[in-house]
Amino acid sequence: MEELYTENPVVGLDVVSYNGGNYVRAVESGGWRVAFLNHGERFVAPAYIERHNESDEVFVLLMGEASLFIGESLREVRMECGKVYNVRKGTWHQIVTKPGARCLVVENADTCAANSERMGFGKLSTQTKEKKG
Repeated sequence: MEELYTENPVVGLDVVSYNGGNYVRAVESGGWRVAFLNHGERFVAPAYIERHNESDEVFVLLMGEASLFIGESLREVRMECGKVYNVRKGTWHQIVTKPGARCLVVENADTCAANSERMGFGKLSTQTKEKKG
């Protein structure tokens, strides 16, 4: 398993990198968190969708291919590199990645199971597709 790597090239600066798969927290400060979300088994065919009841969650695709499935209808939004995708609080969502995908996630540092909900994919309506560009 690859590890999170932090270097401090100058005083006052942390440079964090991660080349492993799945989700790993990189930086937390002042109530927010930045995490790496890289392609991994967890994001190939997720068993659940989730919603966060107290805050938004931001996704940025850095490279590769990924889709967000949004809302009770699970509309597919194919992500484009360099765009910011803000999933508003209370919105059902899940990300699905293809090999080589690398994303950043920004969310409240206290986002956790206690203030979020999960539901199996099969409990919501059949997927419809929408390409957003």
